[in-house]
Amino acid sequence: MSLLSKLISFAATPFPMSMLRAGKDIPVLLPFYHLVSDRKHPFHFNYEYPSVKRFKEDLDFLLKNFEPISLEELLKEKDLKNKFHLSFDDGLRECHEVVAPILKEKGVPASFFVNPAFVDNSDIFHRYKAAVLNAVFQQQGVQSELQRTYADLLTLDQMAEDVGLNWDEYLEKESPYMNLEQLKELQEDGFSIGAHSWDHPEFWLLDEERQLDEVRESMEWVVANLNPSVRAFAFPFTDFGVSDEVFYSIEQERLCDITFGTAGVKNEPLANHFQRVPMERGGVKSARQLLKTEYFSYQLKRIMNRHIAKRA
Repeated sequence: MSLLSKLISFAATPFPMSMLRAGKDIPVLLPFYHLVSDRKHPFHFNYEYPSVKRFKEDLDFLLKNFEPISLEELLKEKDLKNKFHLSFDDGLRECHEVVAPILKEKGVPASFFVNPAFVDNSDIFHRYKAAVLNAVFQQQGVQSELQRTYADLLTLDQMAEDVGLNWDEYLEKESPYMNLEQLKELQEDGFSIGAHSWDHPEFWLLDEERQLDEVRESMEWVVANLNPSVRAFAFPFTDFGVSDEVFYSIEQERLCDITFGTAGVKNEPLANHFQRVPMERGGVKSARQLLKTEYFSYQLKRIMNRHIAKRA
């Protein structure tokens, strides 16, 4: 957590949530995670995922202060004040094994955004490759903080070969992702499944046509295999670098009913496009702390007229 974030978090502490989220046109709350686990996981190099205990506490805080809604309600309801919709990215198997049972127990609807290239453990996200390599280097006593982009896939694969790591064997042994049957089970249990691009590139590195291809191909897979009632797409990493022309093409081609970015609590000028709140931030110990900071920051930005999401 940066010094500025710490100061804002400290300043927000005494205020009740009802005061921090007061005012006109407050955005709907859309928190998202990747995984929940009590086991040591190499993906901690990418984000500080919560334990089961912390996640249940987060849910209790959300349910005390907000009303949970489904993806369908998010798309159709006009009054979204004090509502929240929960989502999870990347389609990791903990979503099926750990997260879904907790959500069913507490009656919380949610969406799961997946990358078709990784479903059934056919391949692995480049940032997760970097995380696994970091873990291998750490075991060897070498401090490493690899954080590679989509353009570095060949380099990551060469590094893996150099240390004797075979990705096919890793995927077969660890099975980090859900398979299609598990996704169908989630859908049968009332959860929503959406697309998260084909193989999770940084969109700001792609030209407009490649960006659209990632949306088209991943949405086509989701529709063909799951036929969801709401066609939803969550941009990987962020929607930064995605032009209005790309959003216009998505609308004209009717690729999606609803789309998401990750800019936190911010107002969004585009229709049926929403900003989500990342819940796995370094140094943050609870949803209470994180969301109080997020809403306090939003109120400050609104005073300075900086509360509108921007992509350039």
